[in-house]
Amino acid sequence: AHKSMRLKDYDVGPFIGLVVTIVCGTVFFLVQLREYYWNSYTIADSVYGSVFYLLTGFPGMHVVVGLLWLMVSLVRLWRGEFSSQRHFGFEACIWYWHFVDVVWVALWCLVYVWFGGWLYMWWFKMWDGDVY
Repeated sequence: AHKSMRLKDYDVGPFIGLVVTIVCGTVFFLVQLREYYWNSYTIADSVYGSVFYLLTGFPGMHVVVGLLWLMVSLVRLWRGEFSSQRHFGFEACIWYWHFVDVVWVALWCLVYVWFGGWLYMWWFKMWDGDVY
């Protein structure tokens, strides 16, 4: 969407890019809600539950804020308020969205791969159960 905007393609490229990003963000948020619903633990069950919901809830909240910002950018694009030289609001939204992406990838590696996944089990077996 940003590349199309900079190339002065205001008809198709930015709209498709923004709509696809909004759909992907919505799917991510719905999958996160589904995971929260089907988890066998709650925020009050243990330290792991508290930390899990804290670490995944804040980025989830930021995804919602990013989705709202993307929708506002889509409306502004539709109204013709952006040009190839004047689109800072859209660019700031892109920066915010990439920040949320990077944080989520780091948290996914930490929470899903390390704490509850195959990497943790590999580490545990490597040290014969003595991980500390």
